[in-house]
Amino acid sequence: MDIDLQSVEEIDLTHSERAIFNVLKATLQYPAALPAKCAKLADDIKFCCESRERDVDVGGILWQVWSLVIDIACCIPSGHSWQDILLQSLNILRRRDGAIPQYNEVRDANPTYTGEQLNEDFAKWKSLNSFIARLTSTDFAPWLNLPIWQLRMALEESPVKGPAMECRLWVASEWIIHCAYLIFEDLNSKEELNESTARSLRTGPLCDNIPPMSLERWEYWKKRFSELATDASSLGLDSAIGARISDALKSMDAVR
Repeated sequence: MDIDLQSVEEIDLTHSERAIFNVLKATLQYPAALPAKCAKLADDIKFCCESRERDVDVGGILWQVWSLVIDIACCIPSGHSWQDILLQSLNILRRRDGAIPQYNEVRDANPTYTGEQLNEDFAKWKSLNSFIARLTSTDFAPWLNLPIWQLRMALEESPVKGPAMECRLWVASEWIIHCAYLIFEDLNSKEELNESTARSLRTGPLCDNIPPMSLERWEYWKKRFSELATDASSLGLDSAIGARISDALKSMDAVR
């Protein structure tokens, strides 16, 4: 499957950003085995930024290319080898050059808010969330607000019909499939939330009496996933989303 990066090429990039994009694109297209491409991409990311600024650490390296990595990731569907290459190259940088600062520069630009059918935007939103979910790990989880927001949208808001709802459930299930343990531990944290964080992580209208950071919320999500799987036909969803929900529920059961 060929990947179309035209939407990134059309962004008004600076000269240096354009140069970095061209290097990343060329490496992703480079005809080599996956391990070699991953190592080369990690080297290319480091080289691009070191050529702009001497003695930059790995945190500075990724900060400078992060927005481009995100833009490219939006174009790569889950399961494509390019997503694996991006993920593994970033992990190589982390292991080899030290811990990457806790970036949280991933905007919640969820295209399903209006309920309109925006298939191209839905595809990019799925790709981005899949990439971020797979990048998240026990020692690198700076954006756990993002999955909670997606789970709230899919499970705690009134459902919509058709592709928008399918996108919401796909993204919510993707986070659970890859990060169930981390999300569970986050909800189970005894840390007291400040006012701003509590507002950000508030529950949706369908479960507004449940504390935002609680195992009650986890159990509500499980129940709601099952209810929506049962209602899939009436919501205009196909059988594939039911299979994803089943996988998400298995991941939740494995945690608790």
